[in-house]
Amino acid sequence: MESGDPYPVKAYFTLKHDPLSAMPDPERQKAQLAGLELMVSLTFSWSDTAWFSDVVLPMPSFVERGSLLQVKSGSKPAFIMRSPAADVRFDTRPDWWILGQLARRLGLEDLACETLEDVWRFQLEGTGVSVEDFRHGSVSLADAPIDLGPRFATPSGKIEVLFGPWREAGLPSLMPWQDVPRPGKGQFRLIVGRNARHTHSHTQNNPLLYDSLPENRAWIAPERARELGVEDGDAVRMERADGKGGEIRVRVIPGMHPDAVFMLHGFGHRLPVESRARGKGLADQEFMHGGLDKEDAMVHGLALQEHFVTLRPVRNDHAREEN
Repeated sequence: MESGDPYPVKAYFTLKHDPLSAMPDPERQKAQLAGLELMVSLTFSWSDTAWFSDVVLPMPSFVERGSLLQVKSGSKPAFIMRSPAADVRFDTRPDWWILGQLARRLGLEDLACETLEDVWRFQLEGTGVSVEDFRHGSVSLADAPIDLGPRFATPSGKIEVLFGPWREAGLPSLMPWQDVPRPGKGQFRLIVGRNARHTHSHTQNNPLLYDSLPENRAWIAPERARELGVEDGDAVRMERADGKGGEIRVRVIPGMHPDAVFMLHGFGHRLPVESRARGKGLADQEFMHGGLDKEDAMVHGLALQEHFVTLRPVRNDHAREEN
């Protein structure tokens, strides 16, 4: 989108995906996305990406919609079905219907189905399995576990220390050691993770889940807390290298690495429609300035744990909260 090489990108459709929250450096992302002629968001909840899009196509909640049939692989493979558990309450449409309508307008009639059962029948063509076979939500494709043997997904079927496809691509199978950047004086390496009570950045405004976990905190080691002069529940200001940042409360955790600060992903919402989640905690992706360029050349994953922040106490007697 930035270079137009090898061709310009004019449209971008996101499906249940919120790149402005899930990926680093949303400021740069918005600059990239601004060059699009059309951006469409298929979503079941408000998100930064949906708010930024030209068109929002609302989907039902997960309990109101079924999904495409899935395949469970392994020694005892199976087809898995997920059916709707409740009636749709609002003016929404499931993703399979939206994509089918777009396919119909593109002349791809075979991909346009009127019902979810039609989608499943289309998927099951030639398998010998019918929709009626899914009485218990799945259909096993083997009577007993299949002995697959000790075979690996390599050309030889064995463990390959020197991997041919990587060598042909000019990539080393055994990467020479590279020392990692270290935090400077007063800095912390930012480490992010998730919690089972929330799904990515989608559920922080849900009233029940909000009550369970309303905000994230900055986890730091006790010795760093003493160094900063803060206690558990105190507010600190977290800043990136250019001085931008915000306030977050700390959680003092014995056993934390003294050079690291940990925070849960998915918080720090700013949309007015997210009345509960708005302004609660901080968004980790906003502290990953330049993070879109920290990409692994072999698997093309982004390195999310290679960013550094500073913390300084906020002198506010009301910031402390009893746990």
